[in-house]
Amino acid sequence: MLGHRPYLLVVVLIAATLPYRTLGQRAETYCFTDDPDPYIKFGTKTAYTLANGEFTHEDLVPAGCEARQAWHLVRHGTRYPSEDDIAVFLVLLPTLQDAILLAHQDGQGELCEGDLKLLADWSLGDLNVSWANVLTSQGHLELEGLATRYKEAIPLLLDQPFTNESFKFRHTATQRTEASARSYAQGLFGSDVYMPSPIDPDPLLKFYKVCNDYVTEVADNPEATIESQLYQEGEKMATVVDNVSLRLGIPLGFEEIEVLYDACRYYKAWDPTAAAAWCVAFTSDDLKVMEYWEDLYYYYTNGYAYPINYEMACPPVQDLIQHFSFCSSINSRSSSSSSNNNNSTSEVVESGEGPSGVFYFTHVDALVPVMTRLGLYKDPEPLTHDHEDPDRLWRSSSHGIFATNLAFTLSSCGADEWWVSLAMSEQVVALGGCASPLGCTWEEFMATYGFLEQCDLDAICNNAST
Repeated sequence: MLGHRPYLLVVVLIAATLPYRTLGQRAETYCFTDDPDPYIKFGTKTAYTLANGEFTHEDLVPAGCEARQAWHLVRHGTRYPSEDDIAVFLVLLPTLQDAILLAHQDGQGELCEGDLKLLADWSLGDLNVSWANVLTSQGHLELEGLATRYKEAIPLLLDQPFTNESFKFRHTATQRTEASARSYAQGLFGSDVYMPSPIDPDPLLKFYKVCNDYVTEVADNPEATIESQLYQEGEKMATVVDNVSLRLGIPLGFEEIEVLYDACRYYKAWDPTAAAAWCVAFTSDDLKVMEYWEDLYYYYTNGYAYPINYEMACPPVQDLIQHFSFCSSINSRSSSSSSNNNNSTSEVVESGEGPSGVFYFTHVDALVPVMTRLGLYKDPEPLTHDHEDPDRLWRSSSHGIFATNLAFTLSSCGADEWWVSLAMSEQVVALGGCASPLGCTWEEFMATYGFLEQCDLDAICNNAST
């Protein structure tokens, strides 16, 4: 939940007010269980399988070229909520369930029979606070499947035994990123592999935790969330609150709506094939409002609104450039060193001079700034609370989902000719400065992004020297 607000008092308030308020009825009602195509774009809590593509060899490697190195930055897969949010679920959701069913027995509310049954059959199950932030079984499947498909797309590069020299793994100091990394390794190699102990805080994968200016200008700055707050207080969100209250037959405030929204999207992410009971509260239009509210939040806290958001994101891009530069320069040197020995980069990599694959596992607060640093999903006009473009590029439901990933592939296309491709969650993305929508020549790539090889995070962030 974005605000991490204290919700437990809300339960008492709901219990106190429920018997005394009569809600009006609307002429038309929406039946979630009858909708053949319900809205499933849930911002940063969208399940990977609801939004990912599926890349092929042709997407990543041009005809006549051969993949030489993979660099993959991956958000952890679907997880359970935080300890505080689970505690709220445990108390508030059963209370609301009982109140909604009672209200409908008394003639209040607009839920159709199928929606009422879905909600009546819902239960917390075994959910408890010990699961806080833990990777779910669905999250394990997401990462294992992602790795399997990447290997299938570039088998000559990735379908080889693991060695510490050939493949490099790194994850942050959390259970969900380590478990994601190990599930990815399972998909790639069919077994667990060696991974170094995490750095905490990690200046490469959690640069936002070691950036003073980001903390001052954004993370601890109430002004950074003013647009999402204004939208929350605006007419569209008020309409959502009224709509949900009418549908459920009980009076609710935004705080309860936020909990229901999280319940809808978390349960859907945990089991993407099933109908999530708490989604009966919302129409597609309601969910689009909630989606834009979260888009505003991430646009200002991770995106283009504040320069420090993307300026601090240079360490991963620097790492990418350095790995690809090393790979291409090693190949060039080995090719020119002997006219009788046409060594390929893969042969050099196998000899221990560079990895075939670099795999990093981190969080949405790193992925989104890196995308912004690369210039992806930038709209002509800034997002604001009073200018909502339905055709906007900036959508956390597309590029901030669980297991969001940036897969860069470096390919050799002949003597000193190199190609860089990017797939975002298995969908090819056009890079800035590229003549082709499928990727860049090395010269184009470096002309656009080469300046990021010089990355002094302490200077960018005004971190005090020690």
